[in-house]
Amino acid sequence: MFKKFMSLSPIGRRAVLALALFGIMVIDLLFPKCNFTVFLFLASGLGWVWAIGLMRPVLLFLIFLLKTVFRYKTAPW
Repeated sequence: MFKKFMSLSPIGRRAVLALALFGIMVIDLLFPKCNFTVFLFLASGLGWVWAIGLMRPVLLFLIFLLKTVFRYKTAPW
């Protein structure tokens, strides 16, 4: 099975990972809330955002936002 997975194109592997991680997120919503399920939801959500290709733009936007806020907050009157 691993050989079949590795023989896929890089886009196909990311699509399979995104689908699996999204499925984990959805199934995790059915379980009662505890520390483990919250961590699992967070981890699979971050992995899903990475797999669909949004992690880099989100991080770049957050860095830009933090720079802007720090520049505004530390500017002299």
